[in-house]
This record gives sequence, C-alpha cells and structure tokens, in this order.
Amino acid sequence: MFVAAIIPLTAVNTPAPEANHFFGREAHALFLDLVRRADPALANALHEPRGHKPFTVSDLTPVPSSVTAFRTGSDRRKERGVRSGARYEWRVTAFSPSLSQLLIEQALPNLPREVRLGAAHFGVGEPICDKARHPWTGQTDAAALVEKWLEAGKKIERRFVLDFASPTAYRHIHRNVLVPNPAGIFSGYLAAWNANCAPHFEDDLIAQVEAEVSISRYSLRTERADFGEFVETGWVGQCGFTIFSEEFALRRVIQLLADFSFYCGTGYKTTHGMGQTRKNE
Repeated sequence: MFVAAIIPLTAVNTPAPEANHFFGREAHALFLDLVRRADPALANALHEPRGHKPFTVSDLTPVPSSVTAFRTGSDRRKERGVRSGARYEWRVTAFSPSLSQLLIEQALPNLPREVRLGAAHFGVGEPICDKARHPWTGQTDAAALVEKWLEAGKKIERRFVLDFASPTAYRHIHRNVLVPNPAGIFSGYLAAWNANCAPHFEDDLIAQVEAEVSISRYSLRTERADFGEFVETGWVGQCGFTIFSEEFALRRVIQLLADFSFYCGTGYKTTHGMGQTRKNE
C-alpha cells in the first residue's frame, strides 16, 4: 500500500526568529513522533541512519488560493516566516505496506490536537487522503501500478512531465547534482521500488534510461532549503522527458516508476522536506 496525505496546520504560536526557516528537519522528527505513538519499534527502525526510508515529508506550505497546486517555490517564498493564525499544509507519504497501514489505521485517525515544529506550535486539522479533495494526496499499491502500466494492449506514451514542488537534488560522488538527469533521478525511484515492492526490476534499467530518456523541455530554477545549521540547494519547477526507445516494456516500467515518484519523492533528503514530486497527468 502507498499513501500520500495532507495534514492541515494552523499556526498558534510562532516565536521569531526560530520559526522562520525550512522546516524539513522538524517535520522529519514530528513524523517519527507520530509513528512512535502507534509503534515505537517501527519508529526506532525508521530513525536508523542506514537503509532506504519508506516515507517522505514536506516542508510547511502556506495554504494556496487554489488546491490545484500543493506548492510552488515562488508561492512559498512570498511568505518566508510562519505567522500566527495562518494556515499551512504538511504532506507525508509512505510506500511500505507496514508503514502505510499504520498511517491509515492508527497514526492519521489519532493525530494530536496540537503539534510543535521547532519553536512554533500548530493546531492540527483533519488529514486529507482522498485525491478527489486534494491532488497531492491519494492511495494505491504496487499491484495497481503494475496493472495500470504492464497490462497488455495499453497505449504507452513516450512523454511525461514531472513537477518538483520543493528543492530537489540527487547525490553523485558526495555532491548535489542540480539538474534532473533521467538516469540520476530514476536510480532513486528504482532503488525505492525494489526495496519495498514487487516485482523487482533489474538494475540494468538505469543504463537503458541513460541511453533512451532525455529532457525535452523544462521550467526550472534553483532554490535553497535553509535547515538552520546548513543549507541545501535544489531545483524546483517542471521538467518534461521523452522516451526514445521502441521497446514497449521499457516505456511501461519508466512510466510506472514516474508514477511512483508521487510517493517516494526524488533524490536527496526526501525525508526532510526535499524532493516532493508529482507526474502531471
């Protein structure tokens, strides 16, 4: 099972300047605390520094004028600080069966009335998991994605567009890469899928992506995620890709993993607010 949820938050108390920064690290800690309330052992396992983490969290996002967009970097930068009384959205995802089930059955139905992110306090609203109510939410599972993309006779498009809603980068030789190179971002999707889902796809898929997938258009800019003690830089915006291969099997798997990015995020520090991703339909 995969789940993406929006948790509405209303700022109650926001002492400055502690509240005026990227909340990724605090959101990470809050997510683990919500899991710990239901399953301390699972929370401890998720806190371990090694291994693939089957969840993502977002930074705080001011409630947009329209729910057609979860956030854009420019929208977020219009309001740098958290203001008392202002409303925000916090997005969380999970893509392992055990963690997704825990969120749906225990953590989300039993959220506390108030939470703290750093020095700021927020009232908690009813979580949203229904895609009909918010386009950055939803529920599915690996079997449904496999059926959607691997069924015989389905027309498979060559093109797709990814929307990167928070600063996004991936690591290569201990450095952040600030361009959505197809092989770089799909290696992360493949690793997350193979660690949590079935069927497994062969690692040579990435060599095929490198040879057969290219950026076709983009509207991107770099933005910084200020964690307080350090700063990370990443890209935000939209990027279109084209699959040049004539092999329908390859196109199917690429489109499936692009869909999966909605839950697993893209690149580096997805459990700390970076890499929030959606494929445009």
